[in-house]
Amino acid sequence: MNKKCLFAVVIVLVSLICLSACGALRDTADKNKALNESLPYYELNAANYDEISYNGLTYTITDECLEMSELQEEIGQVYATGRQFALVVRENEFCVLRYYIGSQFTVSWLPEYFPSPDTLAFILMAVNSLLVIIILTARFAKNLRTQLTPLFEATAEVSKQNLDFEVGHAKIKEFEDVLASFSDMKDNLKISLERQWKTEQTQKEQIAALAHDLKTPLTVIQGNADLLTETNLDDEQRLYAGYVVESSGQMQSYIQTLIDISRAAVGYQLHIESIDLPAFMQHLFGYMESLCRTKEIRLQINTVSLPQMLKFDRVLIERAIMNVISNGLDYSPQGGTLYVDVQSNNSFVEISVTDEGTGFSKEALCHAQERFYMGDQSRNSKSHFGMGLYITNSIMEQHNGQLILENSKETGGAKVTMKLPC
Repeated sequence: MNKKCLFAVVIVLVSLICLSACGALRDTADKNKALNESLPYYELNAANYDEISYNGLTYTITDECLEMSELQEEIGQVYATGRQFALVVRENEFCVLRYYIGSQFTVSWLPEYFPSPDTLAFILMAVNSLLVIIILTARFAKNLRTQLTPLFEATAEVSKQNLDFEVGHAKIKEFEDVLASFSDMKDNLKISLERQWKTEQTQKEQIAALAHDLKTPLTVIQGNADLLTETNLDDEQRLYAGYVVESSGQMQSYIQTLIDISRAAVGYQLHIESIDLPAFMQHLFGYMESLCRTKEIRLQINTVSLPQMLKFDRVLIERAIMNVISNGLDYSPQGGTLYVDVQSNNSFVEISVTDEGTGFSKEALCHAQERFYMGDQSRNSKSHFGMGLYITNSIMEQHNGQLILENSKETGGAKVTMKLPC
C-alpha cells in the first residue's frame, strides 16, 4: 500500500468518526428537546431566590436542599455548564430538578480516558481538517515541483555551458510561458555565442597565418644579414650588420610567440604515438643536466615504477616539460638544487619539478596558467612573455591531463606537477 492509499484510508476513518460523533450529538439534542417539551415550564425569579414562578403563579420556597449561596451559584452556572432545571408539581408540594443536557459515552470506562463527546467531536473535526490541509498542500507542492522540473533542468544545462538541448514543457500556462521565454533566450544566446566564437576563431587563424607569413621575409633578412657579417666590412658596417642580426632574432622570437599563442588557443594538432617512457625521460634528463650546469644549479632526479610504454605527443610533452624546467631554473637561486620526480600514481604518471626559490604567491597560484601572466616583475625581460605555464597547461588539457601548481613544504619553493593519464 503506497502513501496515497494510506492517507486516503486515514481521511475516511477520521471522517467516519466525526460523522458518528455528530450523529450522536444530534440524537442527544433531539432527546433533550423532547424531554424539555414534556416537562412543565418554570422560571426562577432572578431578583428573589425565595420564589419560583409556574404557569403564571408565584410560589414561595419553604424548604430547600441547598443553602441560599449554593443555590445562587447553581443558578449562575446554568448557562455556563449547560445545566437545566425542571419543576415537578405534586399534591402538596413541588420540587425543582436539576439535570444536564449533553452527549455521553455509552461505554462506561471511556470518560476516564477521553474528554467529553462534544469536545472530542470538535477535536476530531479539527484534526481531520488539518490532515486534509496537509495532504492537499503536499500534493500541490509535489505537482508544483513536477511542473518546475523542466525549468530546473534547463538552468542546470546552462550552468554547465551547454546550450544544445531542448527545453521541456509544463501543464500550467504561466510556467509554460516562462519555459517558452527561457527557450527563446537560450536559442538567441546560442546564436550569439556561436557568432562570437566564429569571429574569434577567424581572428586567431588570421593572426597565425600572418605570423607564419612573416617568418619567410624575416628569414631572408636574417640570412642576408648573416652573409653580410662574413664579408669584408669596416667596423661601422659590421656594427650595423650586427644590429640587423640581433633585431631579426628578436622579431623571430616575437613571431614564434604569436604562433604559440594562436596554436594554444585553437588547440595543437596532436600526433599520439606509443613512447618508451624510460628512454624518453633519460633523453630529457640529458637536456636538463646541460641547462642546470650552465646556470650552476644542481639537478636531483628521482624515478619510481614507471610504465614501459605511454601514449602521447612526443614533441608537445617534451616542450611542456622543458617549459616547466626553464621556469624552475629562472626562479632557483644560484647554487641551489632543482628536484625532478617522476612516478606512476594510480592511473596517472606524475612529473613534478620543485625549485628552492620563493615559491608562488597567492595571486600566482590563481593566475599563473593564464596568458601573459608574469608574477615576478623583477625578473621580467624582453624574452619573457608569461607564456610557459599557459602553453604547458594547454598541452596537458589536450592530453586529458592536469597541471597542478603549489608550494613545496620541504623547500619552500614552487612545485609544478604534470599528470598524464596512463
